[in-house]
Amino acid sequence: MTLGATKSVNDIRNAIRELSTRAELARKEGRPRDAAEIEQRIAVYREELAGRP
Repeated sequence: MTLGATKSVNDIRNAIRELSTRAELARKEGRPRDAAEIEQRIAVYREELAGRP
């Protein structure tokens, strides 16, 4: 799923859930930079979701 493509609300929620899991794993593995990058991507999806009806 690319950031520029139109996605359903369900697709966005699934992406947030998956990325959250990956960010948590990165933190547990001692990769804070990776976790921070993933969190930034999550923030973009959350903003997009907030703009939806």
